[in-house]
Amino acid sequence: MATTPFITVRFFCWHGRRAQWRAFGAQGFALRQPWSADGLRFAKQLGSGAGGGFSIWPDFSTYAWFGVWESKTHADAFFAKDPRWAEWRTSAHEEWGWNALPVRGHGSWDGVHLLEGVELASLSPDDEVAVLTRARIKWSQALRFWWNVPGASRHLDRLPELIYRKGVGELPLVEQATLSVWRSAEALDAFAYRSREHAPMVRKTREFAWYSEEMFLRMKVLERWEPRPILGA
Repeated sequence: MATTPFITVRFFCWHGRRAQWRAFGAQGFALRQPWSADGLRFAKQLGSGAGGGFSIWPDFSTYAWFGVWESKTHADAFFAKDPRWAEWRTSAHEEWGWNALPVRGHGSWDGVHLLEGVELASLSPDDEVAVLTRARIKWSQALRFWWNVPGASRHLDRLPELIYRKGVGELPLVEQATLSVWRSAEALDAFAYRSREHAPMVRKTREFAWYSEEMFLRMKVLERWEPRPILGA
């Protein structure tokens, strides 16, 4: 019987050069040693770009963690008891993020189709909506892609319905993703399908075939919290 996966998104912030160097080292370790746990279907530890994340320059203070679980019970057990998670989390100074259920999506990440064979959740008009867009950029198109990013992302700070957004990725320049939260699906659709600022980027994506792999995931936010200090950090 198909079940609905439970999705967890966490952002962490490190203060000070020494702490940030430690976080950078942990990111390299995660590339060599992927996360694993009982009930964990998929996980990625991600770096971020400067500013809102849409930059070729890294933000060494902020890292993200994206996990897809068989159930909330599995996720809760991991966050409460996993020693690797505890060591990484308590080295940071602030944490924020959200829990969610998948609503719809397409594509793959490293060949994994996250929504294959699962039951999807439904949205109510007043639900907050989170979105993950991820792509592997072709090396031959990387320069053209990043040349277009500033103009496409500059207007995002003027959108009142956009609660949060951050550009993240596994590798600089070519393994990129965006995580964002919107006040409603209506607000998201207005941007994605009717925004004059966003439409040219969609058109160029098709015209130049920037990506060798891509994935889109829309999520129903169950709970979300603003940045909060980590006790004991």
